[in-house]
Amino acid sequence: VALHFLQASTVRCLLEPWCRELGFIICYGAIVLKLYRHLVEFRTRKAHRWVVRDLDLLRYLCAMIVAVLCYLAAFTATSLDFLQYSELVWQMDQPQSMDAEQVASNMCRPLRWDYVTEAGELLILGFGLQLAIASRNANTQFRERQFLVASILIEFLVSSTFYILRFWYLEEFNPSTLFLALFVRSQLTNTVTLGLIFLPKLWYQHKQ
Repeated sequence: VALHFLQASTVRCLLEPWCRELGFIICYGAIVLKLYRHLVEFRTRKAHRWVVRDLDLLRYLCAMIVAVLCYLAAFTATSLDFLQYSELVWQMDQPQSMDAEQVASNMCRPLRWDYVTEAGELLILGFGLQLAIASRNANTQFRERQFLVASILIEFLVSSTFYILRFWYLEEFNPSTLFLALFVRSQLTNTVTLGLIFLPKLWYQHKQ
């Protein structure tokens, strides 16, 4: 959202997916891996049970980040090819102009590539919810699993609603409305997620 305070340009339109997707995979990828560890520890009943170490989780997360980097590199290369024929800054029709002038909307042009990215995000979140259901009976310290599940569920519901509304009503939204929607979505997902992850731990440490 902070990038939207800058004037729309080709550089900003190329940076937006990098900031969004890297932040998404680092945050929610880590949450999904934590749920995966809870599931493994809950289902292992042997004397020498398999424990997923923090180093293992870090390796898995690095692999996910590398995959996203490759995906974003492909997106950037495709966008640079697209620039040969058009531009990434979204030009909107001026509704009050008799000659239908084009004005810059300070937004980036919506691309079909965005739909693929959004579907990938929802698939990752859906996989996290599946892990949450599978480990629903696991006991964790200071109810960590419940807060992790809540953060994924909120992101899934808010983002899916935002994507659906933007898909159907994009042409009817003005730039100010889109910016407000992005800001509200950011607060409902990122801010709430950070609170759900860190506040219970701080409260638990305070009670000790």
